Amino acid sequence: MLNVSLVTVPSSLTFIFEHNTFGYCYSANHRQDSELLLGTSDGVQLLSRYATRLSKYSTSEKVVNCVIETLQNVFILHRSGDISKVDMCLAGDITKRQQLFQFDRTGNFAPVMAVSYRYVVVNLPDTDQLIIFDLITKQKETIKPVVYLTGLHFLPDGHLLGVGRGALRKYKVGIGKLTPVWTCIHLPYGYSVCADSNGIIYVCADSIKTSYIISPMGEDMLRKYVCLNYTHTYITKATAKYKSLL
Repeated sequence: MLNVSLVTVPSSLTFIFEHNTFGYCYSANHRQDSELLLGTSDGVQLLSRYATRLSKYSTSEKVVNCVIETLQNVFILHRSGDISKVDMCLAGDITKRQQLFQFDRTGNFAPVMAVSYRYVVVNLPDTDQLIIFDLITKQKETIKPVVYLTGLHFLPDGHLLGVGRGALRKYKVGIGKLTPVWTCIHLPYGYSVCADSNGIIYVCADSIKTSYIISPMGEDMLRKYVCLNYTHTYITKATAKYKSLL
């Protein structure tokens, strides 16, 4: 029996609009109501669905490197001097918050964060490490992965996507441990990663203005790059052919 699934892959990107932020923009996160939360050098800003300009969502933090909203909470990664902190706030009232953890900073590169129903993961650009925080047990572990990950994104099933050193990796997460599921290689300058509601993965490249579109199984859907699949003993290749984005 042949198991076939069809997905729609965009062959082009359409410019819709642009907005100026108050300060430098570090991250963007879609809320369930289609609003956009932005982490900037001037706090958390909000772009409402039909708004023509941004508004201030929170000014309690000055430099916000990442902001992520889940069903009940808003997670804010922000920096104050030589310390970065991760706070968890109520989605309906961000003044009600608690600090989950903090870490020292020595450099100027912005860290990134990913949040699932169980874990908060933050990369440490000063030491090439990762912090894994368990939201249930409140346990925090710092690990040094084989490859430093510059981009992080949790899938709905709890698996973590990480991009670094020209490759995209999918991991099973445990406290203090990342177990690789598959790796998609040959993604030059891959820097950040996200996924849509269909499970299609998007990797943005730094410096070369390129985006890679990856299938949920880790196959490059625009170019025939090799995918090493740790769950099988064989090597698979992307077979679909589509027009390039460029």
